[in-house]
Amino acid sequence: MTRPLAALRRRDVLGGLLALAGVAIPRHARPAVAALPEILSAPTRRPEPGLVEIALEAAPARLSVAGQPAELWTYAGAFPGRLLRLREGETVRLRFANRLPEPTNLHFHGLHVPPTGRADNTWLHIPPGETFAYEFTVPPGAGGTHWYHPHVHGGIARQMWAGLAGPLIVDGPLDAMPELAATDERIVLLKDLALVDGRPAPHGVMDWHKGKEGDLVLVNGVPSPELRATAGTVRLRLINACNARYFRLGLEDGRPWHLIATDGHFLEQPQALDDLLLVPGARADVLIPLEGRGEVRLRHLFYDRRTPDFTPERTLLTIVPRAGARPLPLPERLAAVPRLRPDDAAARRRITMAMFLLGGRPFNPHRIDISGRLDDVELWEVENVGTMDHPFHTHTWYFQVATLNGRPEPFAAWRDTVNLRPGDRLELLVPLRSYPGRSVYHCHIAEHGDKGMMGVIEVI
Repeated sequence: MTRPLAALRRRDVLGGLLALAGVAIPRHARPAVAALPEILSAPTRRPEPGLVEIALEAAPARLSVAGQPAELWTYAGAFPGRLLRLREGETVRLRFANRLPEPTNLHFHGLHVPPTGRADNTWLHIPPGETFAYEFTVPPGAGGTHWYHPHVHGGIARQMWAGLAGPLIVDGPLDAMPELAATDERIVLLKDLALVDGRPAPHGVMDWHKGKEGDLVLVNGVPSPELRATAGTVRLRLINACNARYFRLGLEDGRPWHLIATDGHFLEQPQALDDLLLVPGARADVLIPLEGRGEVRLRHLFYDRRTPDFTPERTLLTIVPRAGARPLPLPERLAAVPRLRPDDAAARRRITMAMFLLGGRPFNPHRIDISGRLDDVELWEVENVGTMDHPFHTHTWYFQVATLNGRPEPFAAWRDTVNLRPGDRLELLVPLRSYPGRSVYHCHIAEHGDKGMMGVIEVI
């Protein structure tokens, strides 16, 4: 990876010219920048140890987005949706009310819970006006950054695009280690949008082919906010909740920053970054060390995902250090990541990805594409035989990347979402542990999943 070059913003250039001319710029005359909004929690109560009760409603709401009036579909009347904050080991009872004009449901993206019954059951269709009681237990080791969104096949892209997405955080024992507990921890949910007459822009024909993107690129619902740090190290919980937009992230000044978790799972130790590719559906936890001088800008850098559209390079988030801030020490060790080996695989599969097809076939919810045995480890060879990038995502059972194009991964990590460029061939080791049941795997460009890039796996 190439370390990003620092880039000057137009405001910086203008300010420099005025300073050379001896003109002072009053602080109040500078363009107003919104503070990074905190995503508030959904109504929650813990009536007894080990039990959390949450109320959540999906409903239309009138809001202001980037200074524009907008009629969106929301969770608890907010965009992004309210935070679901859980703890390892507790039982979750979530009362979900559908106030939308069509069926919907919830997918707890990243949670290793049953794909059946009242847990992460994406086969459910909750009709308009009805309420459903979700219930599951958060397993040990699930601590991490996740999110939730609708998953009614054929309506995923439209409902997500209309505004339905929210963060889901599971607190675990590692979050209490001193090097992490002392950081300034922030949720950073990335989601784009386009408005036409105050409503989300409708899908056009080409949007289904390339995936829908919008001109409003938002961080926690606002464009390019400012984070005033309260500690010498910031921990960002990054979530890409876009339908199709990719983010290649880098720090403008090239300072070191560190990856500590992928898709809700801690690494063994921090990994230094030059840049970070965050594809739709993926999450990453990063530590950014600060000094008590100068702003730090998290930038989107150029990335070509093989479509006609390109996201211009831009500042997504400006971090302002506290005066006299000093970086905290990095954790030396995080989690143990047992390494799976191809020799452990009890079965081998081959899955090809191409426009609207997985394994050469369109999605059929009544067909079982993969039949696996509980507690087996499988090796999936996933190959992108198409002409554009595709993010591959699994429900329920996460995986390790064994090789990319024959080369081993540089460090062990658990994932549930991974990108394939045209011609890429990935070997994934998938442990089918803990839960039997029927679930799905798919391209996480939402439009592609709706149009057929999805398969069914049943574990018995």
